[in-house]
Amino acid sequence: MYFKNLANISFACKLESAQSSHLATVLRLKEGDIIELFDGEGLFCKANITLCSKRNTEVELISSPQISTRSNKNLVAVLPYIKKDNMAFMTQKLTELEVTKIIFFKPDRLDQSLIKKDLSKLKDKLNEVVIGACKQSGINYLPTLEYFEGLQEVLNADAISKKTSFVCFFDLEATDLLSADDIEQKDEYIFISGPESGFSDQERSIMVEKGVTPKSLGKNTLRAETAPIISATLIQSFVGNI
Repeated sequence: MYFKNLANISFACKLESAQSSHLATVLRLKEGDIIELFDGEGLFCKANITLCSKRNTEVELISSPQISTRSNKNLVAVLPYIKKDNMAFMTQKLTELEVTKIIFFKPDRLDQSLIKKDLSKLKDKLNEVVIGACKQSGINYLPTLEYFEGLQEVLNADAISKKTSFVCFFDLEATDLLSADDIEQKDEYIFISGPESGFSDQERSIMVEKGVTPKSLGKNTLRAETAPIISATLIQSFVGNI
């Protein structure tokens, strides 16, 4: 279960109401059951449930917090805003694949259904998604989530301009397939994926100017939420994280 202040407790604590509800109604745990707490930053420990209800759960630590090991190869996904449910599914699966950071941007070809929506409201939902995905898959590190107004802003950020990073974008118009030979020994791997209607000419031009290499994922046209999952799987496999 997620408990963000794990480093600051020495014996007992109360879980947030959302975690309490999940324990009682979904997992159907009760007093005396043992759970594992994690803080999303690598710490984890065992705890005994001393009180369990839908609104309130109290636990006592039965082991000291330990730090999880983590790959020294960071994987960053730069992704467009897409429909809410598809975006949540995509974020969930990328979390399970241990993507280190997910950067969202508003694409030039934003889905018509999102044009009048307040996209900032997605943040709370996506935070819940990554916590749930970590709980489900036993990952003790939450991915960092960042939000930008457009791709130009993302490309000007330090995360994209690092010389120690491998950076590519996946495009239907690209003919060069991503392969293991493309993945050099770098500290960080960054890929950019587009919306359902693809990148605009301006977005392609900006990426090429920044030295971002276009790559293909094959002959099949993938959905906007599927392409990043395939991309992350391939890169994690190439660098030995899977």
